[in-house]
Formats: sequence, C-alpha cells, structure tokens
Amino acid sequence: MIVALVDSDGTLYTGQFGRGMMKYSTEHKRPYFAWRYYAGILPAYFLYKIKLGSWQNLQHALLANLSGMLQGLDQEQARTALNWLIHDYLLPTQRADVFKRLKEHQAQGHKVIIVSGMLTPSAEILREQLGAEAALGTQPEFVNGKFSGRTVLPLMSGATKAAKVRELAQSRGWDVDWASSFAYGDSFTDHYMMDLVGNPVAVYPDAKLHALAQEKNWGVLGTPKD
Repeated sequence: MIVALVDSDGTLYTGQFGRGMMKYSTEHKRPYFAWRYYAGILPAYFLYKIKLGSWQNLQHALLANLSGMLQGLDQEQARTALNWLIHDYLLPTQRADVFKRLKEHQAQGHKVIIVSGMLTPSAEILREQLGAEAALGTQPEFVNGKFSGRTVLPLMSGATKAAKVRELAQSRGWDVDWASSFAYGDSFTDHYMMDLVGNPVAVYPDAKLHALAQEKNWGVLGTPKD
C-alpha cells in the first residue's frame, strides 16, 4: 500500500486556519473569542519577530489556542463554522498544482492522508472534500455536548505527526510501503512526517525546509517562501 501524506495550511492552500477562525468569530458575534486567540499567540509571535523565540514555539501557541474559538459550541454549531472555514475561506485559496498531484495519487490507487495541525473536525471536512482516506488533526476537547475551549494534547505538529501516522497505519492494519510513499509539507517542522517516506516533496517551502530538501535531494514543488 502506498500513501500520500499531506499537510494543510501553506501546503494545500495559501489561507491560514487561525485567521479564518478569527474572521468567522468576528463576523458571527463572537469577537471575544477572536481577540482571546490573538492575545494567546501574541507573546510567542512577538518573541519570534524579534528573533528571541523559535518558529516551533510560535506554532505551538498557534495550535494550542485554536480550540478556544469553538468554546461553547455544540457539534452542529461547530460544523457550521468549520464548513464555512473550509469551503468559503480556505479552499478558494487552494494550490491547484498540489491538488492535481493528489488527484494523480488517487488515480493510481494511493491513499491520501491529511496530517494537519488544524482542528480534527475541520480536518474531517477537508477529508470529505478531497475524498481522502483519513485525516489527523489537533483534537479540541468536547464535554457535556459542548466544546470546552481546551485542546487535547499532544498537538498535531512536528514529531507528533510522524508518530500519529504510524499509529494510524498500525490501527488500521495497513501494510504501508513507506519507501514508495509520498509526503507533502511546507514547513520545516513537517520534516518528521516527510522522513517517513521515500518520496518527500517540499511544497512552497520555508527557508529551512528548502535548505533541508536541497541537502537531502528531496522534491520541491512551487517557489520557496522568503
């Protein structure tokens, strides 16, 4: 079995999940949750911009605070918000060349797996849209019929992506040919997932991932980010 692992933000599309959630919250009478998200990520963002903090720390803050914007919503309300986010905000910014690659994989019988830091319910909506085999994301806590606003650790980032992909394959009894499989990511932190396969592709990569791709002779799709 050959799989094609694919990140979402920056890889499948140019839009950003967190910004989309802030926009939805602001436009649907939930501005407090948008501003709380912004306040939650601001310290890590400031340290990163003045080169005293790492991208990994900023990414942790971005993902850890996402669940807060679903606080108080039930499943149906969250589905409405996340449907808007995927269909009206993110997919209009899709990267056509990456989507073409995924369709080619599916035509060859490869299993497309979404491996994303976005919240799991939204990753599932994206999976349905793409006809993917499975989706892995960051899990928001759901208690007594409502989203609590807290995040279930670990966050779907870095080494966790690789570990969760292997867990998924084992739980489903897949005999994956890792050497013949593919992985697509845009961020240096995606390299853990990309190291699992024989055909990693850096997609519009950041500078560190682009340098790593050149060092390891990985494929590169799209223009590297500045």
